[in-house]
Amino acid sequence: MRFFVLLLCLQSAAVAAAPRVVVSIAPLQELTATIMQGIAEPDLIIRDEASAHHFAFKPSHMRLLQQADLVIWIGRQFESGFNRVADVLPQSTQQLELLPALGIKDGDGHIWYSPVLLKRSIEIIVTALTKLDPGNQAQYRSNADELLKAIAQWRLDTLAQWQNRHPRFITDHAFTTHFEADMGLRAITSIHDQHDNHGGFKDLKRIESLLASSPATCLLTMESPASPMAQNLAQKYQLEIVNVLRLQTRNQQATPIVQRLEQLNLVLRGCL
Repeated sequence: MRFFVLLLCLQSAAVAAAPRVVVSIAPLQELTATIMQGIAEPDLIIRDEASAHHFAFKPSHMRLLQQADLVIWIGRQFESGFNRVADVLPQSTQQLELLPALGIKDGDGHIWYSPVLLKRSIEIIVTALTKLDPGNQAQYRSNADELLKAIAQWRLDTLAQWQNRHPRFITDHAFTTHFEADMGLRAITSIHDQHDNHGGFKDLKRIESLLASSPATCLLTMESPASPMAQNLAQKYQLEIVNVLRLQTRNQQATPIVQRLEQLNLVLRGCL
């Protein structure tokens, strides 16, 4: 009896000692939750239905941040408000800003669409968690290794699918650049940059010239609805507007972050 009481106490202590992790967006929650499986669940600030670029913190979000042992986000220019996150965090809270950790400056923040960047991000997150919680190092490592294998296998399978096949697509903002670089594909153009800006009338003429000389099949978006400019271009050039976040993948057994990769892959297969 004493043994079981002691075991329960030890288990309770392990749960109590689990690090409190807060992440900015859903893809980072999916990534971090898989690494932390069996230990704890990270809290999420910005849900999928909200734009990371136009997000306002609520008091409940501030409380989560101030109670966290580790805060993980993409970059100061990617998630609105996170450029000031250091001002509200206790000195004891670890901060992990992934774009600088990956050596990416002022680029596309959608790193979860690149298997190569995902693998590097996993190692960075494992290192941060292990520093914070060395007692669970073996579990973090085991979870990460399984996820790395799944991502590597997905990349190999998908590269084989894309041999000598080239989807014809544009994006309403630049969220596929890392995927393109990793998988050997290329968008015809993007209407907006990663901050939803565009170059006005002159840039519109450039986009229309590209579409006239290199016809596209579809326009990819992560917004609902797509921007007015995207809708106008789609109507003029008979492009199908596809929201990559709305498509359900066939393999529901895959980890959520691999399902996100496959979402984009399935959308692009429809743009052939």
